[in-house]
Amino acid sequence: MNERVDPMNSIALSSQVRLARNFADIPFSPRMQPADYERVIERTEAALCGEHYTLKRMAQLRWSARECMMEAQLIRPELAQTDEGALLLNEDKTVAVMLGEEDHLRVQAVLPGLQLGAAMQLAERVEHTIERERGFAFDRRWGYLTVRPDDAGTGLHASVTLHLAALYMLGRVDRVIRALPKKDFEVRGVYGAGNDACGQIYQLSNRVTLGRTEEEILEMVGQAADEVMKHERAARQALLENDRLKLEDKLMRSYGILLHARLLSLNELMDRLSSARLAADLGLIDVTQAQLSSLMIDGQPATLERIAGHRLEQRDGDVMRAQIVQRALA
Repeated sequence: MNERVDPMNSIALSSQVRLARNFADIPFSPRMQPADYERVIERTEAALCGEHYTLKRMAQLRWSARECMMEAQLIRPELAQTDEGALLLNEDKTVAVMLGEEDHLRVQAVLPGLQLGAAMQLAERVEHTIERERGFAFDRRWGYLTVRPDDAGTGLHASVTLHLAALYMLGRVDRVIRALPKKDFEVRGVYGAGNDACGQIYQLSNRVTLGRTEEEILEMVGQAADEVMKHERAARQALLENDRLKLEDKLMRSYGILLHARLLSLNELMDRLSSARLAADLGLIDVTQAQLSSLMIDGQPATLERIAGHRLEQRDGDVMRAQIVQRALA
């Protein structure tokens, strides 16, 4: 075992910021006509024409393709369910501009680890590029105007995706979440909900956008993420001190299933990958977090069918999921 590995080093899997904006001269979504959606798409695409973005119109995508983008966290269900909207995606998929959803556009930036400030800078650069073309709806008192009143003000939702394996093992996830001010924060399972989150992966984000500056929101979410990470680190240390060999045995048995199973359901895959993440953090296995994150997405139902090139019955999907994992980890 590699003792130099910090068992906290990848608790924060990614940081995301999302900015909701509406053009001042186009009706908001409840009153939008088909021509208005087209104006939003054409205007935003023109603003980013030199930035190497790919335009994906929802009307031209099958539902399975939209599901794949949802599984990869590139779009929200609200965009997937409309034919009028579109997605502008940069080459490395760190920036996704969702068009024609609830608001005219949502600029989303995602970076690995705890990098809220850097993600915000990335999103703001894209937002400013678009805003130079035409101004956004803005009020001196209320800030940026949005369809949902609770998105007004900064229009900023910042979040950190956290792997809370040890807290889950000790049954302490709910206790840690309840300690956060409920009016300020929302914590949900990225896949699944609450304490049943698949893979023990949770997203912590701000609830309030109005009445706080962008800097205050980023600091607030960052500090809350730090606090949760401290609890997770303490839980990992408690597991190691209580019975290190038992913990290592549990993690390595789980990893062995990933290497040799012939059938893997989605829920089992996510749970085994959670154990593998913790094993990698503890230096027990030589697997990167990027590899495990890729497997987490590839094992999702729609993405699995895209890889196969055809529809899969549940058993066939379980077989293929196991094969993909074994090839990746071999």
